[in-house]
Amino acid sequence: MMNQLYIRDYCPDDFGALCALFLRAVRETASRDYSPEQVAAWAQIDESLWRKKFSCSDVSVAIYQGDVAGFIAVQNDYIDLLYVSPECARRGIATALLSHLQRQHPQTRFRVEASITARPFFQQQGYWVVKAQQVEVRGRVFTNYVMHKAST
Repeated sequence: MMNQLYIRDYCPDDFGALCALFLRAVRETASRDYSPEQVAAWAQIDESLWRKKFSCSDVSVAIYQGDVAGFIAVQNDYIDLLYVSPECARRGIATALLSHLQRQHPQTRFRVEASITARPFFQQQGYWVVKAQQVEVRGRVFTNYVMHKAST
C-alpha cells in the first residue's frame, strides 16, 4: 500500500480537489457522528477564507493511486484540518499525513480540536483529551475535543 501513497506540498491547483474532499468527508464520514443539521452547517466552504487559510498554513496533500486522498493543514502547532476521502478511509492515509507532519517538525507538540469522528484516531496517535467543548458553527452546536500530543 505505501508504494501507492506519497505526500507532497500543497499547490494552488489542489484547491478544488481539497474542497471537494472536505465536503465529501463531512457529508459521508462525519455523518455517522453528527445530525443532518450539523452536517449541513459544517459542510460549507467560504472560498476566500479557505484560500487565505491555505496560503497561511503548512499544507500537505496525500496522493493515493494517483488521486488526492487526503490533506493536513497546520498553523504553527495547531492542526487546523485533517481530512481523508471516504473511499480511502482506514488505509493509513491520515496516519501517513500526521507522521509526515511530525517528521517535518520533530520538536513540536501539536494540538488539535478533534471532532467526535476524529477523536479515536488522534488518541491512537498519542494525543490526549484536554477538554471537551461545545462550539457553534452556523447556528449549530457541536461537541469537539481539545487534544494535545503526549510528550515523548
